[in-house]
Amino acid sequence: MPKTLPKILGFALVLIVIAVLAMLTLYEEDPCANLQNNVSGAVLADDEDQSAMVNRAIVERSACEERE
Repeated sequence: MPKTLPKILGFALVLIVIAVLAMLTLYEEDPCANLQNNVSGAVLADDEDQSAMVNRAIVERSACEERE
């Protein structure tokens, strides 16, 4: 019996960790909640990525405005 207790506790711990990670990864934030973050990220981006990020921010902003 004493040898099985650590195995059971280890198994329970693994299940709890998997459950917590699943709950954390399933959280989905509303992309229209804070549109300014997209614009700020685009402005602070490297020169190579800046134009693509600006385009993405503009498209997201227009999609959110149409949704409202």
